[in-house]
Amino acid sequence: MFFPESINPSTITIPHLVTIPYSHYCEIGRWALEKAKTQFKEVKYSPGYHAKEVGKLRSNKADRSESSYVGQESGVHAGRRKYAVPLLCLPGGEVIRDSWEILSYAQGDPDPEWKKILDQELGPAARQVVYHHILTPQGSHHMKKMLAKQSLYEKFIWWRYGNKIIEGMREIMAINPENVTTAKKRVLELLQKAGEVLEKNNGSFDSSATFGSTELAFCSLAAICILPKNYANGAADLPDLDTFDAEFQKFVQQCRSTLGGKFVLRSYQDNRIPK
Repeated sequence: MFFPESINPSTITIPHLVTIPYSHYCEIGRWALEKAKTQFKEVKYSPGYHAKEVGKLRSNKADRSESSYVGQESGVHAGRRKYAVPLLCLPGGEVIRDSWEILSYAQGDPDPEWKKILDQELGPAARQVVYHHILTPQGSHHMKKMLAKQSLYEKFIWWRYGNKIIEGMREIMAINPENVTTAKKRVLELLQKAGEVLEKNNGSFDSSATFGSTELAFCSLAAICILPKNYANGAADLPDLDTFDAEFQKFVQQCRSTLGGKFVLRSYQDNRIPK
């Protein structure tokens, strides 16, 4: 495929999930739809290029995301919600606006208190940490693997403008050593806190002892700091842990050793059914 696919919402016959494929927020929507056995097509874009296509699909302000967005870390105004992923286009033109609305559509509403913690704390902190270790001059091999399934045009854009895109992404996510240190600490705290609740309730955030919406969202957002097998269920390839620097490898092992990290690994093994 030379050019990325464009979507005409008025002509599609099945739902189209629009993603940056390795995004942990996109993993919520993808897993929710797959778990519900919903027929859908995933349309994947690379960071940077995605803004062109997603911006068209969100031209109506009512269709913009209400979820955490890249840029809130640095205080960028909420206009960037126009370019947030995921979104789900339904036949007829309706847009389900973000990962949380897709989750509710496919699986039911998550616990509101945990939703706020996951969306505004765990998700952004995990994003800051992981992109800090991927978006580096020494990390070009990571992006090469992550872009392997994208169009030739997107690969060209990254070859030509990759350094500028990386610089912009680091700036907009306020990625610096001090913020990353704080984010790592918060991720570990939240993994342990969530794990204690899950252990108390036999694998759920309430007393139902079931793997539902809240559990799915927690696992999805934590997964990029844990790198379980079958992350994204074949839709994307994250770099192997042993290709990262020693500092990130140590952090991932710390995450995996928490109660929450162990729950994520078990859940991907038991509940993330391969295609």
